[in-house]
Amino acid sequence: MKMNKLIFIILIISIASCAKDYDYDYRIKYFSHQELTYEKLPKRVKMLYRAVSLGGMDMKNLLFVDSADISTFDFEAIETIAGPWIAYYKLIDNKKQISYRIEYSFPFPYIIYHNKLYVPDKKNLYYCKEEIFEINCMEYTLK
Repeated sequence: MKMNKLIFIILIISIASCAKDYDYDYRIKYFSHQELTYEKLPKRVKMLYRAVSLGGMDMKNLLFVDSADISTFDFEAIETIAGPWIAYYKLIDNKKQISYRIEYSFPFPYIIYHNKLYVPDKKNLYYCKEEIFEINCMEYTLK
């Protein structure tokens, strides 16, 4: 009888974790993308990454080039069911009513500019003043 209860509890937890995992419309990692060197990034994106590396920005995961995008997008960390760990990040486009999953393993800060998401290839950009010119970014076009 105890074994049946244990199996039932495990089944319920599994179903609940699966349901929470699909609380988004698209996964960014499956979008077509292009890799850009620092030199090929848009000028305003480069300026923002440079400000980050010089310590001129608060440590945030998501940054905006245009202040108009701040009201358009929401960003939240989705925690795992079993513990206080982050499973993934969810980017929500309030105008289009679309949400995107950004993998927890993606380096940040993410930058949104002209309906594109820029993701650096290196972690800890907040601490690499000299290495900022060597970063590459993945450019994802949002739907």
